[in-house]
Amino acid sequence: MSVAVNLTTADLAMFSQLGITVELLERAGIQRVTDAEAREKFGVTGSGDMSGIAFPYFSPMDRVRRTCRVRRDHPEIEKGKPRKKYISAYGDRRRLYFVRGCTELVGDSTVPVVLVEGEKSALALTAWAERSQRTLLPVAIGGCWGWRGRIGSAENFEGKRVDEVGPLPELLGLCSAGRRVYVLLDANCATNPDVGKARAALARVLQKQKADVHILDVPLTDGVNGPDDYIAAHGDDAWARIFDGADEGAKTLDEVKAFLHRFVAISDSQSTAITLWVAHTFVFSIAIWTPYLAITSAMKRCGKSRLLETISYLAHRPWYTVGASAASLFREIDTRRPTLLLDETDALFKGNKEMAEAVRMILNAGAHHKGTVARVVGQGAKMTTKNFGVYCPKAFAGIGSLPDTVSDRSLHIRLERKLHGQGVERLRERVIEPRAAELRGRLAKWIEKQTPALKNSDPELPDELNDRQQDGAEILLAIADAAGGEWPTKARKALTELYTGEAAEDQSVQVRLLADIRAVFDEHGEDRVFSADLVAALAKIETSPWSE
Repeated sequence: MSVAVNLTTADLAMFSQLGITVELLERAGIQRVTDAEAREKFGVTGSGDMSGIAFPYFSPMDRVRRTCRVRRDHPEIEKGKPRKKYISAYGDRRRLYFVRGCTELVGDSTVPVVLVEGEKSALALTAWAERSQRTLLPVAIGGCWGWRGRIGSAENFEGKRVDEVGPLPELLGLCSAGRRVYVLLDANCATNPDVGKARAALARVLQKQKADVHILDVPLTDGVNGPDDYIAAHGDDAWARIFDGADEGAKTLDEVKAFLHRFVAISDSQSTAITLWVAHTFVFSIAIWTPYLAITSAMKRCGKSRLLETISYLAHRPWYTVGASAASLFREIDTRRPTLLLDETDALFKGNKEMAEAVRMILNAGAHHKGTVARVVGQGAKMTTKNFGVYCPKAFAGIGSLPDTVSDRSLHIRLERKLHGQGVERLRERVIEPRAAELRGRLAKWIEKQTPALKNSDPELPDELNDRQQDGAEILLAIADAAGGEWPTKARKALTELYTGEAAEDQSVQVRLLADIRAVFDEHGEDRVFSADLVAALAKIETSPWSE
């Protein structure tokens, strides 16, 4: 008698709704078991009724049954939620769930792997792939942390103690270097921080393995959690659009990066960082910190204004301004939360001291989401103090160095005059705006879909960065991880280079001192200055730390 015959009519109807045929159930060995059969045949123990649907775990290579998980009909209810709905023999090593008959797919590294949480999802995706004539290898990991194991006290992995080790070695063997791997956890990944952290940790482990990792999201819709639910509710074509959109983020970021290179001569690391920065302008409100973009050069005509202008075509709600007053800055930021693109900051900081100090105060406070600047508003008896919110994305351009406190909050983009033959296109608004608008729209749409997951993201931060740099890098790396492909690796390389490389060194105390000494000489208009006069002049530079 076939094992599927003992499934109830309700069981078969449930699987049929997910697109899982009786033939596939037969192949997978799915069967219904009583409480006694679950205990005697599969070694399941514990209190309560263990009857339910059994999912046997077979070795993909020799078809030998290794373990089994039972989906219980009557799990205990705790705080309104089922407890231990899926259960296996205690102490049994957790295994990856393969649908029987996948031996050739396992051994072929050109076949993409799709990692899902549960067995039903693996079966539904297998059925969908066969209907769609796609070659895929769906694999269930037994829950969001199933690949790692249950937290306990016996064995250590990535700083965690586990008492039942997960199938990590087998997983790493399957997801070899270069193999495309889709990480597809349930839709509650966007609302449950623990599931989001599990996905981020799994992606990091696979990326270290140099697998080609792509993140897939199950849309948050009523009655849908796993991909099996989504296929049942919306059909094959709707799921195909989601699956085929796995590369959407990486492709969109690639296009933004290429757009930047068309008009400005910048390095690969610079364009990578700027692309992520542009993307974060659409989602900065969910972050705690926003990194500033400091575009500087040692001389004129190095492309600083051109880069700001190029960014203005792509960023969210851009406000490109030169010499804006402090009052207009904090009022505009408080009201609109724009992407501030501030040009010629060298003149601003060397101009009116009161103005320079006010702007510096805005920039110092505005990198943190709670940043405010207090100002007196009203007239006469109605005067009162108001805290203006100054948190928003900010990029600024100027010659020379920046105030120390502003520099510390910035990603440094140091530009030089382009070399002969290093051609870039003219930035003609009439021609560029329609193309940029379409690209900006796609970027905004992709970022919007990622927003729930980005809120709960926990990206791995490079150890080379200090605490403040890590704060600024966090949202950028979360976006890179969401895009997948080469972006997670490229992003960490670029941010480490820009935060710790030559551009950052240009803002060092020694270089700042030399630059300020040169400015004092220029102000005096002579080739020699008494030491006492030099010290006094340096101490008066409010944008530098010498008075302290």
